[in-house]
This record gives sequence, C-alpha cells and structure tokens, in this order.
Amino acid sequence: MSIFSTLSQKPWMADQALVDNEHMGKSMTLSLRKATLFLLLIVIAILFTLFSVAYIGRMAYGDWRTLPEPLLLWWNTAIMVFSSFSFYRANVNADHNNIKKTRIYLLVSGALTISFIVGQLFVWRELISFGYFVSTNPSYGFFYLLTALHILHLLGGLIAWLVVTLKSFTLKNDPVNFALKVNLCAIYWHFLLIVWAFLFVMLLLT
Repeated sequence: MSIFSTLSQKPWMADQALVDNEHMGKSMTLSLRKATLFLLLIVIAILFTLFSVAYIGRMAYGDWRTLPEPLLLWWNTAIMVFSSFSFYRANVNADHNNIKKTRIYLLVSGALTISFIVGQLFVWRELISFGYFVSTNPSYGFFYLLTALHILHLLGGLIAWLVVTLKSFTLKNDPVNFALKVNLCAIYWHFLLIVWAFLFVMLLLT
C-alpha cells in the first residue's frame, strides 16, 4: 500500500472499517532488526560523508601533501573483498539451513577481517617508520583518522560476528532467526567494503 493511498483513507466510513479489520497491524514487511541496521548504516554513511567532504575541502590549502601509497593497502583491500564474499557464502548457506558450512564461512570471514585490521596497523607502522606522523601534515592526519574510523566500525561488527559464530555451535532450533542474524552481518560487511572502497579510491586519487 502506497503512502498516498494510506493518507487518502477515511477511517470513519463503514467500508473502510471493514478493510481495517482485515489489517494485521503491520505497516512494513521489513523486520525491526533489519530496519535498525539500515538506520545505523545511514548514520555511518553520513559520518564518513562528512569527513570526506572535510578531507576534500582541506585539500584546497597550499600546505597539503600527498601521502605515499603502501603496497600493503592493495593487499588489505583484497582481503576485505574476500571477507565480504565469505559472508555472502555464509548467508547463502544459512538460508539453506546448512549450519556446518555457514560456521566455516563465518570463521573464515572473521579471520580475514582480523587480518585486514592487522594489515592496516602494519600500514600505519610502515608510514610512521618513514616519518609520516599524524601531526606532520593534515593529509596524513586525515588518513589515520579515516582508516581508524573504519577499523572501529569493523571491531564493532566483530562483536556481532562473534555472537553469531558462537550461536552456530550451539544452535538447536530457530534456524530462521539465525539466518536473519547472519544476513544482518553480511549486509554490514558488504556496506563496510563499499565504504573502504570509496575511501581507498579517494586516498589514491588525492
């Protein structure tokens, strides 16, 4: 039912009352958990957008210096892609109620995500060893800030991942609810992959 038809309803009319009596009380088919996740993703997207706008605006000043591109960033990006793909496979197997394969893909996804985070820390270490400190130049500070924000959101996601993974070892009933949790994790990881891809391209071009 569209919003226009909803607004045009006349609840005081007898024929409309008959229609309302058949209504189950739900205004949307989207689950509360998924709707909450989408709201969270919108907030995160706005946050990164604001920082990106500030990043691009700061580039206009003459003291801006280009940051080198460590090769490890490319490897980390590939790891993030495989992590997201592994979550996709976990989601597919959860939908088919294949808990064993779902658990395997969840473990692989978590291991790859942790590898990505460790890889990002090694990138920081490499840059710092060459004298690219946070306070050296605004461009360096933005790099550390944006990558740190991305890591923090991944760490938050790992908490949910851990809960779902542990659930896969003790699951005895309610496979539909479990599949929904895996799906939510997968959506979150796909979103963070898109965020990282955007940040990576922006950092490479600037």
